Amino acid sequence: MKMLRAATALTAVLLAAAAVGGAVRASDDDHDDKNRGQEFTARLIGAEEVPPVVTDTTGKVEIQLNADETKLDFELTVRKGVRVTQSHIHCAPKGVNGPIVVFLAGFHNRGWDVNGRWVENATATDANVMPPPAGSTCPVPLNNLRDLAAAIRQGNTYVNVHTVAHPGGEIRGQLHRDDEDDDH
Repeated sequence: MKMLRAATALTAVLLAAAAVGGAVRASDDDHDDKNRGQEFTARLIGAEEVPPVVTDTTGKVEIQLNADETKLDFELTVRKGVRVTQSHIHCAPKGVNGPIVVFLAGFHNRGWDVNGRWVENATATDANVMPPPAGSTCPVPLNNLRDLAAAIRQGNTYVNVHTVAHPGGEIRGQLHRDDEDDDH
């Protein structure tokens, strides 16, 4: 009987500890979510270029801003890229060419052949933001990553991958929140 009571008491203690541990874990997860910030993505294709480009090259960019929008982590994948020279975030609405505001990769004048993840675990900060010139097609003031995040949320930024064959851009895609549809 004493053994049964001891086992029951031990079970109750273990269940209580598991419940508290679960609550702490959930709280930690909530804290991590709050510190994570916003995630953005773009699917890159030739048809989104202005003017459109017929190409087999495709790509995807994934961007994650920290919660206070002072650090941007990104990865860039390019498939079937021939002589890829550089990539940037530009400021302009869909269908309009705009100025470069953040370099993602390059410049390599002869280009690289790329088929897979091209840039990974890269980071940009406010120091990497290039404010667009006055009178440009960028419809918003953009001086830091916080401004960039606002421009992305408003649909005013795109990613471009440039090649030797298409120096103005081979593939392009508007940046949007990761939970939005790619046709945004």
